[in-house]
Amino acid sequence: MRLKVTPKVGPRYWAAILVASMCGTNMGDTIPDVLKVSALSGLIMLAFMFALLMSAERATSRGSEAFYWIAILVVRAAATNIADYSIDQAHLTYLNVIAALVLLLGGILVLQHRSKSKQIKGALPPACGFYWLTMLLAGSLGTVIGDALGHSFNSVQMGVPISASIATLALLLIWIARTRMDWPGATSYWVAVVGVRWWGTNVGDVLAFLLSLVPSASITGSALAILLLTWRASPTGSTDLARSSRGQET
Repeated sequence: MRLKVTPKVGPRYWAAILVASMCGTNMGDTIPDVLKVSALSGLIMLAFMFALLMSAERATSRGSEAFYWIAILVVRAAATNIADYSIDQAHLTYLNVIAALVLLLGGILVLQHRSKSKQIKGALPPACGFYWLTMLLAGSLGTVIGDALGHSFNSVQMGVPISASIATLALLLIWIARTRMDWPGATSYWVAVVGVRWWGTNVGDVLAFLLSLVPSASITGSALAILLLTWRASPTGSTDLARSSRGQET
C-alpha cells in the first residue's frame, strides 16, 4: 500500500493540504446531506474508493503525486463521516470521542517513536497502510475538535468562525514551533495535521454556509488542482527515501 511517489513537506505541501482539508470536509458532508447516504454506508463507499485508488497506483510503473492527493481527499472525507457517525448515530459525546482519538493517535505516535525508523527532513513518513491509518485518526480528531467548538455556541454561524479563528492561531503556533524551536519529526508533523484538519473543518463549513456544499467542494477541489499544477515541486519517490535513509544510517 506504500505509494511510489509522495510530495515533499514544505510550504507547497502545507498550502495544498489546507485546501484539501476544506475540500475533503465538504466532500464528506456531501455524502449524508446531498447523496442522502448514511455515514456508515458512506464510509464503506469511501473505503472501496480508497482500495481502488491504491490498486490503480500499484498498477502504474512509476506512480504519480496525484494518487497521494486523491487519497488525502478520500481519507479526509472518511474522517468527516467517522466524526458524524460517532456523534449523530453512535450518540457519543464530543469529549468521549476526542479522548478516544487522542489515546489511539498517541499510542501510534509512541510506537512510531520507539521504532528504529527515522523521518528524513523534508520528507513524509512512509506512505504505507500505517501512515493512512494515522492520517484517518488525525483527520477524525481534528474534525471532532472543530465540530465540538463550532457547536458549543448558541449559533453555529457564530461558533464555527470563532473555532476557525482559534484553529488559525493554533496552526501558527505549531508552525512557529516546527521552524523556530527545531521541532522536526513525525510527532510535530501529525500534530500539525490535526491542526490542519481542525481548521479545514471549520473553514470548509463557512464556505458551505456561503456557497452550499457542492459548489464549495468544486471550488476548493479546483483550487487544489491549480495550486499543485502551478506550484511545481519535485516529489519524493520511495526508492529515493530508502537510499537517503541508508545513507544516514552509515
